[in-house]
Amino acid sequence: MNYEPINVTQKEAEDKISFMIDMCYRNRCVWRIEREDGTAVLLSPMIQSAPPISEEVIDQVEEFKQQFMEQQQ
Repeated sequence: MNYEPINVTQKEAEDKISFMIDMCYRNRCVWRIEREDGTAVLLSPMIQSAPPISEEVIDQVEEFKQQFMEQQQ
């Protein structure tokens, strides 16, 4: 992982955002995007602590939630 943010301008980020996101995900790059007024934001990877939750599980949780809420009324 690259621990030093890579500095780019807002214009550069707008032109290359797809590439930046790919690099962020694959190579754990952190980007510092600076605006003309000097303010800045970071684009950084989010380390996932668990595998992704499938849509089927999410649907089942939503269904259970609805049933539970109906029973409480």
